[in-house]
Amino acid sequence: MDTIETARPLSLAEGDEFRMGKSRLEETDNQLLSLSYVVLAICQTGSAEVNINFRSYQMQKDDFMILYDDSIVFVRNRSSDFLCSYYLISRSIATDIAHCLPNSLFLFLSRHPFFTSEINTINFLPLWERMTTCIQEQTLQYQRNIIINQFQNLFLWLSHKATVLEITERNDYSRQETLCWKFWELIFIHCSQQREVAFYADLLHITPYYLSQLTRKFFNDTPKTLIDRQVILEIKKHLLQHKKSMQQIADELNFTDASYLNKYFKRHTGIGLTDYRKMIS
Repeated sequence: MDTIETARPLSLAEGDEFRMGKSRLEETDNQLLSLSYVVLAICQTGSAEVNINFRSYQMQKDDFMILYDDSIVFVRNRSSDFLCSYYLISRSIATDIAHCLPNSLFLFLSRHPFFTSEINTINFLPLWERMTTCIQEQTLQYQRNIIINQFQNLFLWLSHKATVLEITERNDYSRQETLCWKFWELIFIHCSQQREVAFYADLLHITPYYLSQLTRKFFNDTPKTLIDRQVILEIKKHLLQHKKSMQQIADELNFTDASYLNKYFKRHTGIGLTDYRKMIS
């Protein structure tokens, strides 16, 4: 964690799920940063001008930002002592982090990627960072799950801000945003029984093609990808209940049989149901 990187991209190597370090965010000065699926960056010292999705922010000590792989980010006018700690999260681990988070948080973060320091931030974040460093530096049996829990704690802490802001902004959503976030909510409600895009498009009174345009614009993914991702999380939660048979899980999640459930799960995760259950045991 003490090594300062000046030119290493904020992106993960193939196969990696998580990385942390310190950087001046000067991968290529005045050029776009290359980002992982999710990036948390916290200013430790100094200051810099950060432009995120064409909005400018002045970043100072204890300010932080949450970025995505499709964020457009420039960093300029760094002070000589500007330094950030960073945390890189892959899509696979981000999906497991997200499954228990409130939907309102995702809209909040898409609109508000930058956070200025205030007393709650100054009290909470250094403690969170020290604990995360301690977890990463040790070899733990359940290290991946502990890291997931650690980030869930952080994002749930941010959810209070999301709730407060939602009250002031709830009438400010465009029709497209409203439809897209309604689709996200419907996935959580119906994914255990419905996996077809047409079902959700009908509930929203739009065509599957239009729904696809919306999700690509706001979530950078297809509707089917978003549905399947949540179904996989539901399957994983069922697999944690070791007394449940594969056929019981198939029945509860509206799969024709355990064999088809296994093929579906393996196609999306690269591992079969039995092997995954053994792994989490």
